[in-house]
Amino acid sequence: MMRNIEKYRNAFINALDLEEDEVCEDLALGVTREWDSIGHMTLISEVEDVFDVSIDSEWITEFNSYQSGMELLKRLGVDFINE
Repeated sequence: MMRNIEKYRNAFINALDLEEDEVCEDLALGVTREWDSIGHMTLISEVEDVFDVSIDSEWITEFNSYQSGMELLKRLGVDFINE
């Protein structure tokens, strides 16, 4: 079974049409060319589907980097550590 961190990485690859080696902790909204406002909504919906969660609209703006997305998912009960 795929680990959550791999699912998370794949969400970026699928939603933003990135190569495997382009996904890194430095990814950020507006910094990464593919991660624009359209890419952002695609990414949010991909992450919601993959992890079967619903991201509140006020949290959508907080999800502005690779790292902040992981923090947000942790608050929604997704575990990245003990898997």
